[in-house]
Amino acid sequence: MGISHITLITIPVTDQDRAKDFYVKLGFTVTSDHEMTPDEMPPEPGLRWLQLAAPDGGATIVLATWGVGGLRPGAQHISVACTDAKELHSELTEKGLELSPPFEAPWGAFFSMEDPDGNGVMIVEEPAD
Repeated sequence: MGISHITLITIPVTDQDRAKDFYVKLGFTVTSDHEMTPDEMPPEPGLRWLQLAAPDGGATIVLATWGVGGLRPGAQHISVACTDAKELHSELTEKGLELSPPFEAPWGAFFSMEDPDGNGVMIVEEPAD
């Protein structure tokens, strides 16, 4: 018994479609996109549940326009893994994303960016071992 893993991270955004386009460019796929019903949380009409997953699974993200624990757009930061930071940096630059330069660290290469609402996204190359 006990906690086994993280399943979902909420990212506060102002425009779900604009944020979705950004995260899809990163390689995420939409796993759920629907208007929430009164029996879902929060039970407010017209709210959209927009959930995305990274290609290899793991925790998913929800792009939320409603307040969650006081988070506001631009207040969240996530880190995601890749196998080749330099190659991915090139691919994302070609897609028109604004990125920091790639950095080398003893634990691997990384770079960062902000989504359209200013939420931070760090891309980290995980060691092969």
